[in-house]
Amino acid sequence: MLYAKGYSDRELIIIMNARVNMQNKLLLLPSAILLLLRATPKLSILFLALIILQGLLPTANVAIGMYLVDGIAEKTDTGLVFLALLWGITLVAPAMLTPVVNVLQNILNTRSTWLTQQKIINAACEIDDLKYMESADIHNNLEMLSQQAGYQPLNLLVGLVTIFRSALTALGLALVLFSVVWWLPLAFLLPMLPMTRSVARANMLLFNKLFNNGIHIRKVNYFVSALLDVKLLKEIRLFNLSPFFKAKHAASTHALEQELNQVRRRALAGPLLWNLLYLGCVLAAILWFVKHLAAGSVSVGGLLGTLQSIAIFNVSCQGIIYALASAGECLEFVARLQALETAAAGQIKTFRIATAPDIQEIRFENVSFAYHTGEPVLENINLRLRAGDRLALVGENGAGKSTLIKLLCRLYSPTSGRITCNGIDIADIDIQRWREQLSAIFQDFGHYALTVRENVAFSDSAEADEAFYQACRRAKFLPGAGIQPETQLDKAYDGTELSGGQWQRLALARALYAGGQLIIFDEPTSALDPRVEAELFAQFNNLAQGKTAVIVTHRLGVVKHATRVAVLKAGKIVEQGTPAELEQLVGEYYALLTLQREQYNRDERPGDEEEQRHAAPDF
Repeated sequence: MLYAKGYSDRELIIIMNARVNMQNKLLLLPSAILLLLRATPKLSILFLALIILQGLLPTANVAIGMYLVDGIAEKTDTGLVFLALLWGITLVAPAMLTPVVNVLQNILNTRSTWLTQQKIINAACEIDDLKYMESADIHNNLEMLSQQAGYQPLNLLVGLVTIFRSALTALGLALVLFSVVWWLPLAFLLPMLPMTRSVARANMLLFNKLFNNGIHIRKVNYFVSALLDVKLLKEIRLFNLSPFFKAKHAASTHALEQELNQVRRRALAGPLLWNLLYLGCVLAAILWFVKHLAAGSVSVGGLLGTLQSIAIFNVSCQGIIYALASAGECLEFVARLQALETAAAGQIKTFRIATAPDIQEIRFENVSFAYHTGEPVLENINLRLRAGDRLALVGENGAGKSTLIKLLCRLYSPTSGRITCNGIDIADIDIQRWREQLSAIFQDFGHYALTVRENVAFSDSAEADEAFYQACRRAKFLPGAGIQPETQLDKAYDGTELSGGQWQRLALARALYAGGQLIIFDEPTSALDPRVEAELFAQFNNLAQGKTAVIVTHRLGVVKHATRVAVLKAGKIVEQGTPAELEQLVGEYYALLTLQREQYNRDERPGDEEEQRHAAPDF
């Protein structure tokens, strides 16, 4: 694979976890607003218009009230009725607009949430290398982003609305206060600046503490999901695991709460000093007005308007403070979302070869691979697979068999070395075109809460019924006995639950339906009963007819169907050859085969149950 801008997996993690300073956050504001407004432009314009109107009405109400009171005090009848009606309208109108604003806000939030989720999904799906996706750091970020996608767009929308509306109100009232005494707006505004910074810092500390403790939050959520998972209920009830998981959940939440409370205490203490300063400013202004009202230098209307302005101005400024603090947190969310998109964009694929060649020969050339821990899983793998081969990969658990086929599927990229097809590095071939050449059934295949047809064909169309039924027949998964193509699976979704063997046959049908020149079986019969397993392996050549096949298995008795066997041990290929050649070699393959034969004969020997019980190791 060639990259327009290649990042290593570690660099991608650093990008995702990068902190964003305030200046960069402000640069994110246009993107954040666009995210909120892009879904419904017309409704967005109407929404903004109503917000502007709501923001201006309180100022208009205060100004009209001042003229009305002064007119009454001076006993002037001119226009008082009109002013009184206008004052009533400006008083009630904001509340009348609120239901409409709330509905529009709900629509905008819903659609912006969907857009945010689509961005997360699209960016995550662009990253093909599972080594990156399996990182705990990335899991934390993706988990937090996906959880917060449901409310951060709303918080940002509410915050921006509050800031915009309250700023309009505060600006209008500041002009009213300025007209009475020039220094009043400054006295109220100055304490707000450090208070905003203090509250914003406290909110960001809490937000980053949550992100940095993502793994603990995931554990808390995991213990809840484990107790509610339908597939785990049998073991949880049988072994009475509920108290255990409840205790784990309580301990995890308590530990997380302890850490968060430290930040929360700082969030409470920080703004206290500035609130006291603000209170002093308000009291000083009131004392000044009382003194000048007694001296007759301030009108009654001016006093009433000032008191109203102070009250509404205070509420508006407090709204701006906490909305700005919340907006900083929301912009941090947007920054992390953009970091994910940057990481995905860093893997822009510019492949040298747009179409995958017909598979004639696949070679592993000095291929090594290690996960994030750095410990090698595969070392210097050299392997050749010709068209039409039936290659069996055998070895003990953890030998690297499944990792090898994941490299072949390009779910991981080799740490060193390369894999070629007809002499071409498969990393240079368009990854989607390459994967169209493959079909596979993995050990941990998906159990999707879909219909039977959708689980096999990933389509709800009946047009491909013949291919669907053919794949099911070859896999010995024949609908019937209440299981039809349209049967919903998974009890959690009011569907039918399949047995382990049925699921494995369905997954095999899925692999056969997908087609492709290379078919991969990773322990394809581990959950099947012996009779069905024997039938499938007897038909192994038919299942892979016209294809090249790779099978990973522990059942060495069925390796006789393979044309070639590679034996892995501790991440290295220690033997290669036909089954007969390896048996005559009397090496690792022979040792494993002999061990399995002895185990099978011992298990099948009649009358030995009591002897086997006494011979069992004492754990």
